Amino acid sequence: MAPVALEIIWNRAVEFDDGMVLVNIPVDKETEEATVRMNYPDTGYISIKPKQTGDVAVRVYDWMGQHLEGRINGIACAPSREGNLLVFRNVTAGDVVELEHPVETAVVKETVRGEQYSVSWRGCDVVDIVPRGEHLRLYQRDLQIPKYYPSADDVHFTGAANYGPTQQAQGKK
Repeated sequence: MAPVALEIIWNRAVEFDDGMVLVNIPVDKETEEATVRMNYPDTGYISIKPKQTGDVAVRVYDWMGQHLEGRINGIACAPSREGNLLVFRNVTAGDVVELEHPVETAVVKETVRGEQYSVSWRGCDVVDIVPRGEHLRLYQRDLQIPKYYPSADDVHFTGAANYGPTQQAQGKK
């Protein structure tokens, strides 16, 4: 079921309906109607290049804050706020619509299966989870910190559930 749900989310991330490009989720995606690029988690930046003339709308989330800057072809503009959408009207095909906003890191405490984690969000991206896990690091998205890949010496097996297929095969003669 999870792959089907992910496909639905992906298909609805950028939609086109009644002459409007609608960006529901900030992702890098190319469709027949538009090219969408973003720069999360480093900066709060989304660009949309429609392939036909019409309106462009971007869904706004609370983590984007109140200081939203809109531009078309580099020129500042004031898109209209319609509910949780910012709408750029009558955008010509090939124009570049940009939305920029500050991005801060928010650390949220989460409990999963009785274990507490600190989850660091930058915009819509998880950039870190602490604790990271023994031999499988959960997240390493901070681009300023080199990734750490545990070696076999770092792994302390505590039971069959921690053994992967390779380790299980090594135990058989």
